Amino acid sequence: MSAAGLGDHFAQHDKALYPHDAAGVPWTAAYIQATGDPITDLHENIAAEQKARTTYEHLISLTDDDGVIATLSFLREREVVHFQRFGEALMLVKEHYEHKHIFLLNCPVNL
Repeated sequence: MSAAGLGDHFAQHDKALYPHDAAGVPWTAAYIQATGDPITDLHENIAAEQKARTTYEHLISLTDDDGVIATLSFLREREVVHFQRFGEALMLVKEHYEHKHIFLLNCPVNL
């Protein structure tokens, strides 16, 4: 396990899944950002996709293994697609908010 760089992790967690970042900081639900405002939340999602893309680029720069580079490149490109889809969703939400909405409650309507 030490040769694989898992000595500290193995000592504390054996082979159990224990989500943490590269510095060993444990994952927490506080990382999930949600405000209830779709525009704000979509911007947060877009930023997260860009951060993930950057992380994959950093990982690619740390290796010269063609298989690892190909895998990380594929994952990086998926982040780009996610970024684009969140951007499209953001545009749709903004378009929705630009239109006036009239809500009639308990009003008889003559058709």
